[in-house]
Amino acid sequence: MNILVTGGLGSIGHILCKRLLKEGHGVIIVDDCSVGRKEFLEELSGATFYEASVADYEAFEKAFAENTIDAVVHLAAKHYIPYCEKHPKKTTDINVGGTLNTLLLMRQYGVPRIILASTSSVYKPETRAYREDDAIEPVHVYGVSKLLAEEAVQWYARGFGFTYSILRFFNVYGTDDLVPHVIPEILAQARASDTIQVGNLESKRDFIRAEDIVEAIILCLASKEAENKIYNLGTGRALSIREVIRAAKKASGKDLKIEIVESKKRAVDPPVLLSDNSKIRQELGWEPGREFDLKEIYEKTKFWPVYER
Repeated sequence: MNILVTGGLGSIGHILCKRLLKEGHGVIIVDDCSVGRKEFLEELSGATFYEASVADYEAFEKAFAENTIDAVVHLAAKHYIPYCEKHPKKTTDINVGGTLNTLLLMRQYGVPRIILASTSSVYKPETRAYREDDAIEPVHVYGVSKLLAEEAVQWYARGFGFTYSILRFFNVYGTDDLVPHVIPEILAQARASDTIQVGNLESKRDFIRAEDIVEAIILCLASKEAENKIYNLGTGRALSIREVIRAAKKASGKDLKIEIVESKKRAVDPPVLLSDNSKIRQELGWEPGREFDLKEIYEKTKFWPVYER
């Protein structure tokens, strides 16, 4: 297939594009490089790249007009929650407007399939594992923007005959995470200092490897069973920030000290985000990979987070 990947030079996107090329697919990348890094193109020989924002309809359209596209994997988004809270308009322009542009262009150019990256942040906060049919009640701008994107995809699918898979990511981590999420922030601090500053030690998150996300996307692209379905992507295990720091100590070999800093506390911070991943496991045979470990990330990461350049 010829697959267009929005956000293809991001933390997940470049891994996905490399995998798609390896499997013989044509890859078209659209990325505005506000976060994504052009350096990743060095390992993506054969991909076609457009430096454009999904919010810029005319610039984005070139990728559709100049290529025959069989499916879109829509990863492009603003997804660092403190940034989204500070910049609600830009978040909405990209996450909602960019998704609408994607759907309009798919309709215009006859593209039949979309995989949408969504989030566990669409759910109503709970302390138990989320199922895909649980109550939807986002509590911040990012969650609202992704809920609107989900609804747009489903509406267009009903109206114009698209098929979709909506993947609700939990807390993704991996090498070269370009956004200052909790794991790259802790590891960057561990490299630079013997003290880790955090706002909260007890929040629990379901941390899922970027490679496991990519595997799920590949399965969805290949499976009719995945058409018009919503799936949670998490490991089914929640770890506290205290446990993450313990793993960082092991990865770095340092006796790291912990400092609680009030300014690092998030205004909106659900105590637990945990997935029930049984649906995708049963329907597609997907399984999350190895156990949580930060050693490879600590040693191999080349690009540490700089959210906006």
